[in-house]
Amino acid sequence: MQISDLISILALIVSLVSAGFSISFGLRDRAAIRVTSKFFPAEQDQEGPISAPLLVVEVANFGRRDVYLEYVYIQHGRSGHLSMAETTWEGDKYGRCRLGEGDKYTHTFDPDSDGILKDQQGEEATDIFFQDSLNRRYHAREAERNIKTYLEAARDY
Repeated sequence: MQISDLISILALIVSLVSAGFSISFGLRDRAAIRVTSKFFPAEQDQEGPISAPLLVVEVANFGRRDVYLEYVYIQHGRSGHLSMAETTWEGDKYGRCRLGEGDKYTHTFDPDSDGILKDQQGEEATDIFFQDSLNRRYHAREAERNIKTYLEAARDY
């Protein structure tokens, strides 16, 4: 084996390691959004309810790139009718919510302000999702089950 063969083998190894790092960083260097929903039942004591039932939807960015959330959509019934929910985020001049690396946004629905979970025809919500500035939609995990449980608890509240 000559020195030129060793140099070419070493160059091949270095280029393969470099390609591996490039692919790894390329996959990690993007936004990774996770949307979860949680239902919290009403707290009760002997006299009655202390607090209202809550439906909490949390959006977290686990990626390295920033993402700009634009809308919160509520899907109603089997018809798939969409309505936009009012957001509590303080957005930029375009009304978008910036989520940087590790940032979270929490949206809470309670019986006093959840009129959006039923549309004008009385159809109940079945799904919640967020849309970002690139028109990608992120659905809340277990939203259908949690919305149904929340609406049943809110009726009794």
